[in-house]
Amino acid sequence: MRAAGNPIPTLTPLRRVAPVSAAASGPTPLRRPDAPPPWRQPRLWAAAAVLVAVLAGVGIWQRQRGPREADLGAYTALATSGELPGVVSASGELEAEQRVNVSPKRQGVLEELLVEEGDVVRRGQPLARMDAGDLNERLSELKAQLRSAEAQLARSRSELERNERLFRERAISLSDYNAVRSTYEVDLAAVQAARQRLEARRVEQQELIVRAPFDGVISQRFADPGSFVTPTTTASATAGATSSSIVELSQGLEVVAKVPESDIGRISVGQPAQVRVDAFPERSFAARVRRITPRAVKLNNVTSFDVFLEFPEPQPDLRIGMTADVGFQTGAVQARTLVPTVAIVTEEGRPGVLLVDKDRQPRFQPVELGISGGRDTQILSGLEPGTRVFIDLPPWSRRRR
Repeated sequence: MRAAGNPIPTLTPLRRVAPVSAAASGPTPLRRPDAPPPWRQPRLWAAAAVLVAVLAGVGIWQRQRGPREADLGAYTALATSGELPGVVSASGELEAEQRVNVSPKRQGVLEELLVEEGDVVRRGQPLARMDAGDLNERLSELKAQLRSAEAQLARSRSELERNERLFRERAISLSDYNAVRSTYEVDLAAVQAARQRLEARRVEQQELIVRAPFDGVISQRFADPGSFVTPTTTASATAGATSSSIVELSQGLEVVAKVPESDIGRISVGQPAQVRVDAFPERSFAARVRRITPRAVKLNNVTSFDVFLEFPEPQPDLRIGMTADVGFQTGAVQARTLVPTVAIVTEEGRPGVLLVDKDRQPRFQPVELGISGGRDTQILSGLEPGTRVFIDLPPWSRRRR
């Protein structure tokens, strides 16, 4: 039933919309049906070949132009003339000025060790105590023998005094008096011998305490309580000596440098030097030559002399056994040709420098080296002042290959 006043709407039939063709979207370029595709056209290939040739030529031109026009200032330096601080370099080791291996005067068993490594001791200070063994019993026995001998001597003295009075009164003969006197002298000698034996044992008792022979530092410990130790050569550093010693006592600190035979003529007593150690690479320690050994030492076909240096001031940071590099100050040296030390290279075992050739490439030039002042090195022959040498290989160097 339809509602009053609402007419029924009339339905309009749907119309089919035709699809839009490709021609309606825009113009389409025309191509001949028999034309080849773009990648097969000769003109495009010819243009690409020309472009590649141009780029290759530009690259070659740039490579040839680079080393010729590149700035060499960052990679080279000029050989100059000037002065070098005279320095003789040598390697060495820190040692004690005085060192002994402390051992007992008599062999025996170590009962107690009173010090440790690093302890500072004074002369006469007890370091260790040895086992007394039967020494106390022998002392008691000798004391008893002395008392017995002294008692016998007292009787002999009394008898001698009585017979001496009788001899003055001519109550006894001289022969009887001499017999009594001889007995007294024998008893007196017995007392003296007993006292000497007792004194010797008392000295032995005192020697059970091992004492420091001088002021110093305990630098090494060789024995523990219960070890059997024997008297040794105190200055010996051999394994046999240290194995039977108690401790090592050191005093002072010095540097022993091995100077080559070719440089020993430039070293003299009192000469200043600088000492460097690996433990403190940023520091140098002032020293001076104290003694030069008169006899050379040959090791591995290298002849050198031991040079002893002392520190003017105590150096508590340094330790015995440290390796050291020593630079002896020998005064300024005039050098006709100087180059930076970094410019020195080796080739086939020969020292030399790298020159700048016509193509600005490094070229090896052998030279004869003189002394080195650290930053600069003297050239004796093979290079003239004003010559430019490489201190670093440039990026265009063929030597990098």
